[in-house]
Amino acid sequence: MIKITEKEIKENRKLFSEVDKKMAIAFKALSDVNRYRIFRILAEHPKLTVSDISRILNISLPLASQHIKILAQANLLQKERSGKIVFTKLEHDNPFVKVVIKTIKQTVKLKE
Repeated sequence: MIKITEKEIKENRKLFSEVDKKMAIAFKALSDVNRYRIFRILAEHPKLTVSDISRILNISLPLASQHIKILAQANLLQKERSGKIVFTKLEHDNPFVKVVIKTIKQTVKLKE
């Protein structure tokens, strides 16, 4: 059995950062199938209302709102107001969002 030294343990701990926590939150947010589907829908349709999303997924408006809130707290979505209408869209400034979109598109192409 190979043991690592205390120095190696400390070096490995330096790899941990605040980014780890943010990544875990993002993965957890996407682990629910409806939240993943919301993300995927918004990857195809850049701006949708909560009402549109609830109708597409055939879920209640309050449930759709709750899922959107969780995705927004994970910094995966943002809301944009246009007059009285609030649109939900992906947070494209988040590099994680870009990678997930790319992965979804590659996976869909593989299945075609």
